[in-house]
Amino acid sequence: MSRIPDSLKEGEPHCVGSHPEEHSNEDSINRRDTKRAKHQVPLLVSGSDADKQPFREKTDTLDANDGGCLLTLGTSVVRGQRLLLVNMRNQDERECRVIRLRKRARGKTEVGVEFLCPAPEFWDES
Repeated sequence: MSRIPDSLKEGEPHCVGSHPEEHSNEDSINRRDTKRAKHQVPLLVSGSDADKQPFREKTDTLDANDGGCLLTLGTSVVRGQRLLLVNMRNQDERECRVIRLRKRARGKTEVGVEFLCPAPEFWDES
C-alpha cells in the first residue's frame, strides 16, 4: 500500500512562512519570495478529491518557483487542501497546500500550490 494517503494526514512540518492565514486574500497569493520560471515539469499529483476519494493525476507545471508551482487539474480540489507532488523527472516528492484556484476551459482548474517547506531542489532534473 502506498504511503501517500498517510503522509497527507500527518502533522504539519515546521517551516517558516507556511501558514494558510498568510494567504487570506488575492494580493497575498500573488506575492512570492522567489521568482517564477515558466517551464514545464511533468508531475504526478496525489491526494483526495472533493468526495474524499483518493486520486492520482498526471499533469505539467505552467510555471514554478522554489516555494511551489502553478498547474492544471481535472480533479476537484479546495483551497487549503494538502497534496503530494512527484516530479516525474527526478522522482522527488513534496507535500504542498492549495493556495489558489481558477477555472479554465475544458473542465480543468488552474491550481496554485505552495510547498509546506521551500524546496528549490525539487525542480532539479537529475
